Amino acid sequence: MKVEVKEKKEKKMKDKTKKDSKKSKDKSKKISKEEDEENCSPEEKVEDKAAKDESTVENGTATNGLNGNQNGKEESDPEPELTQEQKDGAFSNFRISPGTVTKLKAKGINYLFPIQSQTFNYVYDGEDVIAQARTGTGKTLSFALPLVERLQENHTNKRGRPPKVLVMAPTRELAKQVCNDFESVGDKISTFCIYGGTPYYPQENAIRSGLDVLVGTPGRILDHVEKGNLDFSTLEYVVLDEVDMMLDMGFADSVDKIINSAYVNKDASSKPQTLLFTATLPPWVYETAKKYMDVNNIKKVNLVGTQESRTSTTVEHMAIKCSYHDRAGTIGNVVSVYSGEHGRAMIFCQTKRDADELAVSPLIKQDGHVLHGDIPQAKRESVLKMFKESKYKVLITTDVAARGLDVPEVDLVIQCNPPKDVDSYIHRSGRTGRAGRSGVCVCFYKPQEEHDLAWVETKARIKFKKVGGPTTADVIKASAGDAAKSLAMVTDETLQYFRESAENLIAERGAVEALSAALAVMSGSKSIVPRSLLLNKEGYTTYIYKSNMEMRGMTYAWRALERQLQEETKEKIKGMRFCKDHTSVVFDMPQDCDDYIASTWVDTDRDSLTKATELPEMDEPTYSTSFGRGGGRGGGRGRGFGGRGFGGRGRDQGRGSPGGRGGGGGGFRGGFNKRRIDVDGAPQNKKMKFD
Repeated sequence: MKVEVKEKKEKKMKDKTKKDSKKSKDKSKKISKEEDEENCSPEEKVEDKAAKDESTVENGTATNGLNGNQNGKEESDPEPELTQEQKDGAFSNFRISPGTVTKLKAKGINYLFPIQSQTFNYVYDGEDVIAQARTGTGKTLSFALPLVERLQENHTNKRGRPPKVLVMAPTRELAKQVCNDFESVGDKISTFCIYGGTPYYPQENAIRSGLDVLVGTPGRILDHVEKGNLDFSTLEYVVLDEVDMMLDMGFADSVDKIINSAYVNKDASSKPQTLLFTATLPPWVYETAKKYMDVNNIKKVNLVGTQESRTSTTVEHMAIKCSYHDRAGTIGNVVSVYSGEHGRAMIFCQTKRDADELAVSPLIKQDGHVLHGDIPQAKRESVLKMFKESKYKVLITTDVAARGLDVPEVDLVIQCNPPKDVDSYIHRSGRTGRAGRSGVCVCFYKPQEEHDLAWVETKARIKFKKVGGPTTADVIKASAGDAAKSLAMVTDETLQYFRESAENLIAERGAVEALSAALAVMSGSKSIVPRSLLLNKEGYTTYIYKSNMEMRGMTYAWRALERQLQEETKEKIKGMRFCKDHTSVVFDMPQDCDDYIASTWVDTDRDSLTKATELPEMDEPTYSTSFGRGGGRGGGRGRGFGGRGFGGRGRDQGRGSPGGRGGGGGGFRGGFNKRRIDVDGAPQNKKMKFD
């Protein structure tokens, strides 16, 4: 027994000796290794680390400095699966130089968007291209990127060289943006932008120095051509950006004169490569543009025609019925709720005067700045720059900012009226929801503009969500949220100056009440003006009358209200409309009637009357497409305009609008609607010359 114990002790001592010896050897190796690493060069250290990383990957362990063997299992973070769009747009699929790829990634672009990937090879290979895609999908880079790659292949800095690329855009702002896009991916090539409202001398200097890419508006470019400053006889590439707007604005003659020398008396092989990019392309523009293109070699890329909606799919479209008198206040509330103090909003007006009036309206609390054609060029550039940098939060503008401008992260677009042509709506709404971000577009319309709204809805292939203006609760909630965000931006140093006053307020009013009052002041919501949901009228309340059976006409609702309300109260009802199911009607009443209605009206088992907390889905008026006598269904023998259903006692119109004989022309049979541009034909009364 003693022998066995002794043997065990001896064995234990031997094992301990071996273990200590092994530890000593390992320690010596470690010290030796550290000394070797200290004595080796930085390059050898990098190579050694790379070899280790490679060995680690080969052995199946996790990279990025993480041990993959956790709990006895090998784990690694799986890479997110690429979408088909990302696979198709991978830079490796295209002839893009490594330097350009680096620039694109620095801009946050990691793959080409569909319009870019589907046109790149056509443009690079010298094909004539007509490309149509929604706003906000990267059309500018679609032509800038392949052209820059081509120019960099055989680039020269020879002084006085004429431009190889000419890009024309309809507005100054769009021209400047196109120029910036070229410069961002092609810093080795010389790009310059010319437009009106600025001195000629710097432009002439740039032309004399030599250019690779010239971007500009047709008017100023033509001035330089007529002065002999520009020679386009050796042009290799011509790009017309937003071509439909350019031709529609009357630039057709200017465009023809500018590039005539590059096309006349030349065969197809020696003519410049011609590229047309736009969000909307009416047939009449396509037919006219073929004058400049090789008709047997046109590549057409259309990412709009086969899709259900012509607008960006990431934009939510809303419509608010509102009179002109109540519009400014409601717009202010919409901006507060959908954009707020920390977002950006663009408000589009029909006229410069409307834009100026909105900018100075006290009903719009947000600091709005105007951008339209009467604003001096330097001021326009300053306003747009400040808006892009989020130093200005609201931009009030006309169509000068509707096209092409890439202002990132615009949360809200407001259109003060339904435009007379659907393309304007598409381009305006396209200022939000860009590059995959979500956005909101709100279109205001007066009661008499419902037909215009329906027309836009049909032609743009969208569905408006008809809503009431923001309620008092909506505005307060949004304003409080903005104020809370602002609180987080206050520094600790600043807080020290207000601590004593805060303690006094809390002692006087209590913590919750004091903070609530402070948030109200910060948000500018010291008092809230209530508005109705239906007509957005100040000082009105929206009510819903509901019956337990379907109503065939408004008469039923009027008689039901007469049974419990005084005649003088009933006469104050405004804008009565059927709800979708025809068991309810919605209408506005002055707020001074609220107490009377609350004390007088008694719900029965047949019907009820309640205040609306949200606007219900309403029955849509029926519009006729005919232009005949009486103005279509519900019009009777009316003064109403053709197709609008004004006048007479139509089934859904209740008491109706006044009428008389004839249509919109004041006595002509078969009247007509307001002049509008037909997207399937050339604009009416538009003088156009291309030959």
